[in-house]
Amino acid sequence: MSASDPLLASGGLLSEGPLEILDVISLVCLGLGALLSLAAGVGLMRFSDVLMRMHAQTKPQIAGLMFLLIGLAVQQTHLPTILFLIPIMFFQMLTTPAGATMLARAGYRSRQFDNVPLYADELAAAVESAQRRTDDELTRAHAVRTGQPEREPAPEHEGLGHGEK
Repeated sequence: MSASDPLLASGGLLSEGPLEILDVISLVCLGLGALLSLAAGVGLMRFSDVLMRMHAQTKPQIAGLMFLLIGLAVQQTHLPTILFLIPIMFFQMLTTPAGATMLARAGYRSRQFDNVPLYADELAAAVESAQRRTDDELTRAHAVRTGQPEREPAPEHEGLGHGEK
């Protein structure tokens, strides 16, 4: 390559002299983080089942962000900038499980998961109770609007949906 090559003149990857080890670590971390974040986005769009989407929304996304932040921290020389990256990771790790839980509950309530047998369906009674309360509230609201007398709500039983009374 000649000295007039634009990559050599701009100090790009082909510049004379070895890359510093911190540059290589940063390059690897940023590349891996970008790849994992891309995989998380593709997984959310391509997976058919809510449980698989939930996995794509949590694991590669958190790992991708962690690698991106490590890659940024390796290149920084100012301590306040590095310390600013810590709460970003902390709050992401704090909110991702909540997002996965909301995704799982929405998928469960709308039955958007593969029909696999659930050996212990602990959420069925809670969902049924919430649906019954919603139906009762709608019935009361309709009665108030039309001026009809309210009817008594259905009694709640422990273990509904499991054949118990």
